[in-house]
Amino acid sequence: MRQSALARRYAGALFQAAKEAGEIENVESDLGLVSYSLEANPRLREVLTHPLIPGSRKKEITAEVFAASVQDVTLDFLYLVTDKRREAILPDIEIEYVRFANDYRNVVPVQVTSAVQLSPDEIGLLRGRLERFTGKSVELQFSEDPLIIGGLVIQIGDTVIDGSVKGYLSSLREKLLGRE
Repeated sequence: MRQSALARRYAGALFQAAKEAGEIENVESDLGLVSYSLEANPRLREVLTHPLIPGSRKKEITAEVFAASVQDVTLDFLYLVTDKRREAILPDIEIEYVRFANDYRNVVPVQVTSAVQLSPDEIGLLRGRLERFTGKSVELQFSEDPLIIGGLVIQIGDTVIDGSVKGYLSSLREKLLGRE
């Protein structure tokens, strides 16, 4: 089974447990903390993913590091992941869990790239149009790239809407060269 499909299955099971416990947001935050801790502390990541370290020791370490700062649902889940020897996919599980939580909340993350910083009025107008387009609340994430010259590049999931000057010029070039 592919890693992403496996991560999705684990995240789905965790999401259901968190939903039943009324802890969706708290578990989401917990997973963020776990992923950040593993990323910020390579030694911790190495110990928790090392195949020769017994699961019982990994659980002890997990409890020492996370028991005081995560929900019981999350801690039990971390123990399950350890028992199944799937510690390496914890960051992928977090990504999939956030997707489940966003779907549940009817929220879609949208990446917006612009040449310059957008004004609050432009952001409000863009948010309104994207919410009508998607039929969901949007969670906007912005980045700037002066190389797009002007306009916007919007990514919603796997869909990219390129309304940039760079994209338009590239498309025009392809048409003029007969490649399209």
